[in-house]
Amino acid sequence: MQHTEIASGSLHSAAQRRTLRIAWTTLLGFFSIFLLLIGWAIYTGRQFYLSATNQRDATVILRGPAEWVSWQPANRSVFQGIYEQQMVGEGDSVRAVTKAGYGQIASIRLFDESQLDLWAGADLRLEALQTTRWSDQFQEVTIRQSGGYVRYDLRAGQPYQQVRFRVLIGNATLDLAPGGSYSVSIEPTSRLVQVTPGADIQPFTADVAVRSGTATVKNTQGAGVVLGTRQRVEIDQASTPGMPVPARWELIRDGGFSQFSETEYNNTTRSDEPALARSDSWVVYGTPPLPVEQQGLFRLSSICRPPNVDNTCAASDRRTAAWFYRVGGQTSGFTTGIRQQLGPDGNGIDISEYRSLTFSLWTRVIEQSLEDIGDRGSECPVMIRILARQDSPDDPDQQRVVCIYTDSNDQPPRVKDKDVLYYQVKKAEWTSFRFNLRDPQWLPDYRYLQGVQIYANGHDYNSLVADVSLVGEQ
Repeated sequence: MQHTEIASGSLHSAAQRRTLRIAWTTLLGFFSIFLLLIGWAIYTGRQFYLSATNQRDATVILRGPAEWVSWQPANRSVFQGIYEQQMVGEGDSVRAVTKAGYGQIASIRLFDESQLDLWAGADLRLEALQTTRWSDQFQEVTIRQSGGYVRYDLRAGQPYQQVRFRVLIGNATLDLAPGGSYSVSIEPTSRLVQVTPGADIQPFTADVAVRSGTATVKNTQGAGVVLGTRQRVEIDQASTPGMPVPARWELIRDGGFSQFSETEYNNTTRSDEPALARSDSWVVYGTPPLPVEQQGLFRLSSICRPPNVDNTCAASDRRTAAWFYRVGGQTSGFTTGIRQQLGPDGNGIDISEYRSLTFSLWTRVIEQSLEDIGDRGSECPVMIRILARQDSPDDPDQQRVVCIYTDSNDQPPRVKDKDVLYYQVKKAEWTSFRFNLRDPQWLPDYRYLQGVQIYANGHDYNSLVADVSLVGEQ
């Protein structure tokens, strides 16, 4: 009997201990779950605190007439008028008309004091303007650029730990470092390509340049390049970036006279047969109307690379020169020249962004019949004329003219035209001629360049020019 009571007590004590263990286990389990819920709530709350964002605004600043700029509110399909200091936000678009004036048409001042300057034809959509709401964790700005030229000047010293500034061009993404200055130019391609009807991305070529800072350019296939200060890259129609090159732009087309034959250049003087193959870079002209035997000739000459005057050289050193030629003991003046309308469409170019514009060529005066440069100071075997406008499309054309001549007596011209700059060169020798159009005596503050003319003027002349170049740098 006593043995039975002892066994029963032991079983009862074991059951109590087991129950106690289950109770403590359950209590600790629920307490752990409680702690996990508290931790999760704290973590979630912190993450929400750190990542919650505010949409921010930007301000439009007009640099010209209001009708040059239009605005499309988010989720609307129609562009409408805009006013000075108008606020724009996420999803809004701003567009500058293509036929606006020269230079900056409008600016968009972002909430962080970064500034976007728009030129004629610029087309932007503000896809993201966000900062974290209660913390200094993150700032995001995303701009989609669909056309024209825009300069991005980004503020340095942002108060946020992570700042992301992106520009979308087709399927390409540009990541721009804060504190830098960048430019993006988008122009429609002149090549014929097939585009899916209704596609958002139209044929284009984009040119991205870094004035200061660092930019990373990449596309959806992972191809990418990194640009440093004073570098640029072109992005093709497939949104693929090319190789980085120095941020310099050659504004003269066919400066080596190698893209067409002599006949094709001279065919530009003929309007009676439109189907003739002809140059689309340089146009040949002659004036005044004279019998053929009294006119000057435009020819092409195969030369050795200047300053070599010996015509014996390796094939790799050969160049093509434009040759202005008139002989026969002529006694009246005649102009033989070539001209080029600048810009991809021949309507001139906006040069307001170029802080340096270096024009250069090699020239050689083999013969000129006049010892001096004529009674008016304008009969020179090589002349250069630059046509420009200062501020507005409504401004009159202005010109800067250079006379290059030779004189056996090494004397300055007896008669000078006040609008002509004179340079004397040694006879029959190649001379490098170079000047910066931004120098005070040229076009220091002009915004538009229409064209370039190179010509010979006088009685008899025999002169050449080679390697014509006009390089713009921002």
